[in-house]
Amino acid sequence: MKAKSIRQSITISGITLHRGEFATLKLQPIDIGSGIIFYKSGVKIALNYKNVVDTTMATTIGLNGVVIHTIEHLMSAVYSLGITDLLIELDSSEPPILDGSSLEFFKIIQNNGIIEHNINRKIIKIKKEIIIKDDSRFVSISPNNINSGFFIDSTISFSNKAIGIQSFNLEVTPENYLREIAPARTFGFLSEFENLKNRGLALGANYENVIVIGDDKILNTELRFENEFVRHKILDVIGDLSILGYKIDGNYKSFASSHTLNYALIKSILSNPKNYEIEN
Repeated sequence: MKAKSIRQSITISGITLHRGEFATLKLQPIDIGSGIIFYKSGVKIALNYKNVVDTTMATTIGLNGVVIHTIEHLMSAVYSLGITDLLIELDSSEPPILDGSSLEFFKIIQNNGIIEHNINRKIIKIKKEIIIKDDSRFVSISPNNINSGFFIDSTISFSNKAIGIQSFNLEVTPENYLREIAPARTFGFLSEFENLKNRGLALGANYENVIVIGDDKILNTELRFENEFVRHKILDVIGDLSILGYKIDGNYKSFASSHTLNYALIKSILSNPKNYEIEN
């Protein structure tokens, strides 16, 4: 597996989910070895766990007073395409939400061309099992004992009958991601909408970019998958764990995962060098 960047600059525009702003996102090639860099208001923010400043409803990074919210959908596509070096310039505090999935991000980047360089992509190989719990909720990662790769096994459970209990698992490859995960859209409950707005969240949410769930039924769309909700959770997991900064070799498992639990898992992995090793 080689290091990768994009062939040419890409511009994507649209409304943002939580801030409700119109945003223009510019993806640009960058020197190999630079990593993933966000750029806003003259400040460069490296994709690094130390720069995560909030995980309420989304993953937010920040530095020197500049913050960028809801990076997980974009980063999920970037990670799954194997892109290691990229400059992400924004004129807003959040990437556009598009249709609520990462499908358009994935296809636009893929169709504009990816350059593979003659340098190996570094791999973080998980050496010990780590579990983060919050009552019945948990996220975990463990070593691969047989095959190398990034494997995810996720379960969610909601009392709302439109969702219920859903599980899905897969190995994260570009092909699997495009077919099984990228089309899965974010979702929200109509009963929570006013409360979220009062908290300054979901200001750009609408019937075009969120699966809206009422009293035990979906109000605005046909599902792309019978278990689209857990697939979107996996989309978020990939975006969150991309913050590790390496290709992941390990088995992730969760029940009712969240951005906060995923971030705690990242910090726990990196807290002890005995938990992992970096391979070229």
